[in-house]
Amino acid sequence: MGHRTLVAYERDGYDLHHAHWGVDPAALTPLTPYGGRPDVARVRAAVADRLEPAGGRLVEDRGTVVDPDPFATVPTFEEVVGHVDPVEHEALYVVPPDFAVRRYLVVALRAECGRGRTALVRYADAADARYLRGWLAGARAVRDVAGTTTGGPVVAALRVLDPGRGTVVYPALGDENRRSDRSVGT
Repeated sequence: MGHRTLVAYERDGYDLHHAHWGVDPAALTPLTPYGGRPDVARVRAAVADRLEPAGGRLVEDRGTVVDPDPFATVPTFEEVVGHVDPVEHEALYVVPPDFAVRRYLVVALRAECGRGRTALVRYADAADARYLRGWLAGARAVRDVAGTTTGGPVVAALRVLDPGRGTVVYPALGDENRRSDRSVGT
């Protein structure tokens, strides 16, 4: 798996697209709505030790980083969140008509209170994303040492990390009662 990003274009609802091997949100503009050409050389170099020479193709020959064909169209942000899979997606980008991209890290959380959970944590740029990954690694280490309690310490910490980030915490896929537990600033 590469650095897969779920890209949700906000139109009359949301068109959902995949971007394999990541996409620079600054490349998503009105002139290049699906980003530029994929950097195939960078991808091949990143996985050269895992690439089997007698096999298939590493990336498809397509002209844009984001697959221009939506795999789904959904009416609400809550349904966008329902398509996020923490095993498959590293990030979620929400692209409104003005192309002011909202970026979220996808974070798998341990099952707490009998339900698996995932968090989407809003971030500003690559440096902020690196900070958040480190913060989350530390939060998980504390959780592993302290154990879990009702309410979930990592979930509680995410909610107070920075309320302006727009953290969304929701039950994992497969839960028949998918819903946003919290959605701030989405």
